[in-house]
Amino acid sequence: MFEFAELRFRPVEKEDLKLLHVWENDFELMMYSRNQPLNTVSMVQLEEKYAEWMKNERNIYFIVENMKSGEPIAFASIRREVWGNISGADIGTYIGKKELWEKGLGKKITVALLEMGFMHLGLERCQAWSVEYNTRAHRALEACGFKKCGAMRSTVLVAGKKWGSFHFDILREEYMDIRMSLLKKTLGDLVQEYLKKTGPALKPTN
Repeated sequence: MFEFAELRFRPVEKEDLKLLHVWENDFELMMYSRNQPLNTVSMVQLEEKYAEWMKNERNIYFIVENMKSGEPIAFASIRREVWGNISGADIGTYIGKKELWEKGLGKKITVALLEMGFMHLGLERCQAWSVEYNTRAHRALEACGFKKCGAMRSTVLVAGKKWGSFHFDILREEYMDIRMSLLKKTLGDLVQEYLKKTGPALKPTN
């Protein structure tokens, strides 16, 4: 498990599939949580996905909980790949509790995923994709240091209109340059406690 501020990132368990089934068939969540809006998911499909997740140790899937209440509030993932000879990952998240939207939680989860990727998994780059109209996700990614580095045209049809998808990425050295600033913004007074937990070898030098 990984803890960041009030958040706990734990592995997805089979009993979580019922919750994911609700989240991933919610109209609003589908519109903003994936690059294929209105692509509903059955329980059988989720069970098949879960079986694949368990076989592939390179990818990590999380249920994000509120540590105080233990309530599941979001889903997140780190899907590792090697491009050429550079290790990287595609990261993603969606907040299942819609009453927590627009409260900075997406940014906090994204920083936590970057911490795991760059400080614990030895990644050199992280990337993310987002549908063109999801400006909330774009703002969160850019606030975490991601750069918009590409676009694909007409990837989805929503409400009778064709939309593209945007590609964002961040390199390890870029993250390290802004790491302390991001940690202070997302953790506030808990920065030193977090750094103490990560150990002296992982403390930033700048």
